[in-house]
Parts: sequence; C-alpha cells; structure tokens
Amino acid sequence: MRNAKVVCHRGACLTAPENTIAALDGAVALCADVIEFDVRQSADGVLYVFHDETLERTSNGSVRFAETHSSVIDTLDAGSWFDPRYAGERIPRLDVFLKACSGRIATYAEIKDADPVLVRDMLQAEGLLETAWTFSFDPDIRKATRVRTPDFRRMVLFEHVGSVRAAVAEGAAILEFHEGDLTPDLVQEAKAAQLITQLFYDGEEERVFSKAVKLGIDQMNIDHVDKFRAVEANFY
Repeated sequence: MRNAKVVCHRGACLTAPENTIAALDGAVALCADVIEFDVRQSADGVLYVFHDETLERTSNGSVRFAETHSSVIDTLDAGSWFDPRYAGERIPRLDVFLKACSGRIATYAEIKDADPVLVRDMLQAEGLLETAWTFSFDPDIRKATRVRTPDFRRMVLFEHVGSVRAAVAEGAAILEFHEGDLTPDLVQEAKAAQLITQLFYDGEEERVFSKAVKLGIDQMNIDHVDKFRAVEANFY
C-alpha cells in the first residue's frame, strides 16, 4: 500500500471560503497534493476561480456570473458569507490564482464555463500544465478540451462513461468514481488499464475512507482531509 494523493476540493473549503486564495493557502497548510478549483469567465471574457452560475451564494453579488463585467467582479466580497474574518476576500482571477499555486501545489481545473485553450495556456505559462488535469460537466467543453488541447490531461467520471474501456477509448488519464460505483473489480481493471483512480467524496464517514484505502485508490478528491489521513494512517 501507499498513501493516496489528496485533492483538496475547492481548496480548504471547511476552514476558508471556497475557491479563494485563502482556501488555497489552507490547502497548502493541510499538505494537500492537489487543489481542485472551478473556472468561469466574466461577461468581458476574464477567467476567474468560481463555482456557481450566480454570485449570491459565495459573494455579495446577486446576478449571473457570465453576465457580470470583471470590473464589478473584482470589487465583490467573497469571504464574509463564510466568516467575518474573511471580509474583503476577493474572487480570484485565474492567472492570479495559478501564480499562487506555482511551486506550492498541483492543480485540477474543473471548467464550468470557459475556453479550455485559455485555461491550458495559463497553466502552461505558470509551469503547471505537466501535473495538471481538467474535467467539465459540460459535454461541449469536454469535447473541445479533447480536440483542441490534446496535451491537457483529462479526467472522466465513471458515471458518464460507464466502463473502464470507454474511459480508455476517450483518452482519459484519470477515472473518477463515486462511492456508489466503487468496486474492487472496477478499480483493478482501471489500474490494469494504466488509469489513475480517483474517488470524489465530500462526506466524512470512516467506512468510505477505509474502503478507498483498502481498494488502493490513487487519489482522493475530498473536503475532510485530516479525517481521511487519520483513517489512512491505520493501514500503515
């Protein structure tokens, strides 16, 4: 057995506002291997690290992200909703966020609404592309990534492709499971096909963490980093 790589979901989102520089700093402090973040573009085409289609849940904005100009987004408070201590935390521009990642942590960019070529080029500019990977729930973005950025490593979800063979056929590097589709046979088959196995789990149940460790999952895309590491330590 070996330790799984920890992918910090939206950064250290339990102790800092998600998808911010503060959450990035928290992920580094947790000794996470990778930070997962979401990418959207403003009305004038500037790329940001942000999850939702609309602004109100994690900022003091109130309209659709894609309809908002960068001059407005740059002024929004993305921290007070989480805790007054983070008042004034900004929605980070992607280039600023990646500079803050460089030399500190690897990256996983989930593209919500942005040109994958631009995301890829920004990662390359910061020397992050080689270890980075990407995914999108938008099938058009997935297709564009596959066709236009062949050197940008891609992840697929098992629930989308339905089989290890299909993941290989799509040229994926990483196959992500959810708890419900995680079985010993599938993990073994994926590993035999030279796919990196990953589990997304935003809960904290020890039985799920234990199952992942027993199956030898390569990467854990999680919120509860310390709890996973504590469970994992029992196996070594």
